[in-house]
Amino acid sequence: MPGNRAVTPGDVIAHAIAGRLSKPALAGLLAPEARRVFYDGCSRIEQGYTSACRDMNDPCLDSGCAMVGEACLQPIQRAGSEFDKACGAEWATLFADDANRDRFWKATFASYEV
Repeated sequence: MPGNRAVTPGDVIAHAIAGRLSKPALAGLLAPEARRVFYDGCSRIEQGYTSACRDMNDPCLDSGCAMVGEACLQPIQRAGSEFDKACGAEWATLFADDANRDRFWKATFASYEV
């Protein structure tokens, strides 16, 4: 963040929905109880990318899609920042409630390079 201005939840949410923070970085800003909800939400997003990839009938492997019922890294890597944006939006709904924020979230965020 520029200067010595105090970071606000809105600042962090803006970075998250722009896809500038990784899934582990976002999880580190949440209270432990909210992390599971966040990871579950990202898992649903991962499954969506995997299903869409599988539905294209163009598998990475000659033998077919290896990820039936599981998340595949290949479509997530192809999605790039779109995946980070989708997880960021999922995270933002949790972080908007201060009860879901880690009590040291400001110090943790200050340690991130954004």
